[in-house]
Amino acid sequence: MSIYWLAPLASLATLLGGWSVVRFLQGRAQFMRLLSGVAAGYLLSVTVVRIIPECLEAKGGEINAYWVLAGYLLVHVMEHGITLHFHYGEETHTDGSPLSGVLALVGLSLHSLMDGVAISAALATHSNLGPLVVLGILFHRIPEGGTIASIFLVRGFGNRAALMAAGTLALAALVGSAGQSLLNLPTGPILGLTAGLTLYVASSDLLPEVQKVSGLRSTIALLSGVGIFLVSSRLLPHQH
Repeated sequence: MSIYWLAPLASLATLLGGWSVVRFLQGRAQFMRLLSGVAAGYLLSVTVVRIIPECLEAKGGEINAYWVLAGYLLVHVMEHGITLHFHYGEETHTDGSPLSGVLALVGLSLHSLMDGVAISAALATHSNLGPLVVLGILFHRIPEGGTIASIFLVRGFGNRAALMAAGTLALAALVGSAGQSLLNLPTGPILGLTAGLTLYVASSDLLPEVQKVSGLRSTIALLSGVGIFLVSSRLLPHQH
């Protein structure tokens, strides 16, 4: 599976999320919340069943587990240490300053950079992990693009600036993917960071969003994500 089209595909998902918010989804947060639930179910499944085992099997062995912890903590710092006020989903707080929007863009750009690195590292395993990780990143980058576009709109930047912000995240993912391909950083630690990233995004960013939806729909969305992973992993034979 070629990184030259898979990485841009994942980046385009960010633009799709931003464009959807600008064009259609302002004031319609429920759809994005349900999509977040699907993404959470998929990311939790692929991380626990595939990324962490592959990380521990890579060079470095159990030491790579510390990279999982590091990745989890790093994403928290990027989203909540750099950003003054941040949460996934539609932004409704109008009392923030334009600076908070810029800081959110910085934090999510670093996050996107890690997503790009994750794609390259997963594809380098020569198993079905690459396309499985790309699919998970596709799912969560749509809400991520919607999040940054929503933040920029509420902060008064306008539609064009909101789309440019989503485009910045897409570009950051491409840079991360290209950088990992050129530098060829050790696969074990990178997969560990990827596992920490996806665990954090699924449990701390996406799940709280879908839990705002009342009734069984949130559970159905979550289980749908798990089902998509099970079907995908079955269709893509696991080879080392």
